[in-house]
Amino acid sequence: MKSKFIYSLFFVAVLFSACSTDLDVLGKYKETLVVYGLLDQSQRRQYIKINKAFLGAGNSFGYAQIKDSTQFTHALLVKIKRMSDGAEFILTPDNSIIKDPALNPNGPATVSNFYAPDQTNVIYSFATPIIATPNLATADISDSTYVNTVLTTSSAYQLSIKNNETGTEVTGQTTLISDNGSFISPPMSGAQYPVFSFIVPNNDNALFSIVWTSGINARIYQTMIRFHYIDSTDTGNDTLHLDWVFPTQTTQGLVGGETMTEQFKGESFLQFIGSQLSGKPLPTYARRALNTDIIIISGGDDLNTFIQVNAPSTGIVQEKPKYTNINNGLGIFSAKYNRPPYSRRLSTANGGTWDSLTCGRYTKNLKFEDKFGNIIICP
Repeated sequence: MKSKFIYSLFFVAVLFSACSTDLDVLGKYKETLVVYGLLDQSQRRQYIKINKAFLGAGNSFGYAQIKDSTQFTHALLVKIKRMSDGAEFILTPDNSIIKDPALNPNGPATVSNFYAPDQTNVIYSFATPIIATPNLATADISDSTYVNTVLTTSSAYQLSIKNNETGTEVTGQTTLISDNGSFISPPMSGAQYPVFSFIVPNNDNALFSIVWTSGINARIYQTMIRFHYIDSTDTGNDTLHLDWVFPTQTTQGLVGGETMTEQFKGESFLQFIGSQLSGKPLPTYARRALNTDIIIISGGDDLNTFIQVNAPSTGIVQEKPKYTNINNGLGIFSAKYNRPPYSRRLSTANGGTWDSLTCGRYTKNLKFEDKFGNIIICP
């Protein structure tokens, strides 16, 4: 009997010992705010996206569609503080930007991993009015000087978010990107009203350069050429555009004044248009070219680091380090700047850009009108 009793005690001890070493991988819940925000003084309204991190037993995709798992059901107190003078700006919930549903090629939008009918984008925003002063010499709005009445490059800005129910607080801080850089040589021609001349007659290999100097606090740049056009059909006119986006570039430092260059062949511009519009159904009587914009967007140092850390892994090691500049939370609070676009018409010089768009080898089947507004049959 004694041996059986000792054996029973041993069995119970082992059982409870085994139970005590079970690992709870989920652990105790901790509220974690995930924040994404980029201040841009070229914009009239600033947006901060705020969600909560979540983890639960079972299928995570199921939790993602539950509103309470990813969103704060009660309003947060969200503020931006201008550090130079202590002025504070309260951000309010903004439902103007709709969360994109999954696209269903065979019917209406459907539920996706992070989309459900009761989900909304959890975005907070505040107004930052801009005063624009046009350049009277060119009478072109793209040459205007813009002054933001709230955001100034002479100050740092602090973001603070507080959940009034739980007391959780997170903060972040950033400086703005100064627009002290300048355009040096976009591919333009003409005297009083310059135009973009991408094509040189009888020289398909002609190179064109967009050259500018960097601004203070700018670490990453991306250049884009936006081509505006109109599709004319029997039901009316549709104003559309194509964006030719170039790879990003990084600066050597943050003090500004560095010479940055984007170089390309002129015919590559027409190749891009042809690749985007060819092969599509065209219930279109004509296409009409409008202005073409050169757009330069810059980002801050923290934004560049965040992008680099989260870039796809190319080596054997797939685990990525975590990067955030949000105190007591996750995410990124940094700055970007959209320079006012340099907008011009395409050159109508004989044998130049407009003629090549109408009857060049890459675009002659796209029904673009000639420079006189005529629909012609190209050889």
